[in-house]
Amino acid sequence: MRYILNKALSLPLLLLILFLAAGCNKKENTGSVIAEISDEGQEYANYPWLALARLRAGENPIWFEFGPDGPYLIESAAAASLAPYVPWPHARYVTAMAIWNGFLVMAVNRDGFLIFGPAGESPEAAELLLYRSASGGIWDPYTTESFFIWEGKPAVLIYRNDFFGELAAQTPAPQVYALDSTSPVPVGVYVPALEIFPAGGSWETELLRRGPDGFWYYRMKEKAQGRNATAYFRTDDLNVEGRKISFGEWMNSDRGEDTENIPGNLAVLLERVLVLFPGIKGQLKTVSPDFEGQRVFTAGVSAIAENTALIYAYCQDAPEPLALAILPDGMGFILSGDEREAVPFSLPDMPEGFVYTGAAVLGNVLIAPWEEQREAGVGAAGFMVMAMTF
Repeated sequence: MRYILNKALSLPLLLLILFLAAGCNKKENTGSVIAEISDEGQEYANYPWLALARLRAGENPIWFEFGPDGPYLIESAAAASLAPYVPWPHARYVTAMAIWNGFLVMAVNRDGFLIFGPAGESPEAAELLLYRSASGGIWDPYTTESFFIWEGKPAVLIYRNDFFGELAAQTPAPQVYALDSTSPVPVGVYVPALEIFPAGGSWETELLRRGPDGFWYYRMKEKAQGRNATAYFRTDDLNVEGRKISFGEWMNSDRGEDTENIPGNLAVLLERVLVLFPGIKGQLKTVSPDFEGQRVFTAGVSAIAENTALIYAYCQDAPEPLALAILPDGMGFILSGDEREAVPFSLPDMPEGFVYTGAAVLGNVLIAPWEEQREAGVGAAGFMVMAMTF
């Protein structure tokens, strides 16, 4: 389930644009530079993914928008294309993010993975390498809803979403694709629990999530003409068949972990935020190098009916304690080191109807995905990169 907050460039051409943009940025002294990737750069040879750009983040943001052939550079969110609103299962946007083996990995709906890695030896450097591991069109007819770690690798579940229209593609096989450090494209894998379907009919797994109790919960749906039964399951191990559960148990699995599970510095930060915004209720979607995947916590005095995610967060214990949280409008708070007082900050303004949908930190760089939203529809979408200067 997706929570609504308010409701083709070829590689050579892309690299040319990035190179020219770097020159413009230098002339204007904006503090942000995008450099062309050199084929001779040995530091890029360690990974098979397509290297798109070297990002030297400054105080001014670098903006990217998603297109059919991957992300491309734009001047700002206000300069985003007038993309038509389409139902969220059919749009390109960031499904979720996670820190994995020192990388920040984004799963992009109907596309593939984006991977951000440090460009220099110093973890404090505000430089990143941007890679893309795309599906080559395999994901395009499907919805990429679940993002999780499987056998030590970031993985997504793709499925046919029939809520907004008729099914126009075959059942994907396999349904799970993983980011592999030895392959330039996502690798299809089979997760045993998700391959054990109820008897009869044509079934697909639609959604997988980790519940607040640590169990895995997943939904399967029958997709045959005139038949649309739905079944829900729970398991503590995705290598074995799950136990069938009720719809009520399934809904309870999406409540988020209790507030006492929030890491210390993030808990202190959230406490400060709730003092300033006592009416906030919902969920805290959190990325951290200390987590396996992304975790969701209950935020506020109680969870609201649809568990709408209203706060996005990042936290870490090392090399220095850090916690930050942003609201969809870009207002944020940060707590670093041994400080106990949260410092307010604001991400760059965006046009009406645009919202931030996440936040993560890598080295000394903040990365925040964004979307143009209208009820269940998504227009333009992309991500923003800037140095941590606040």
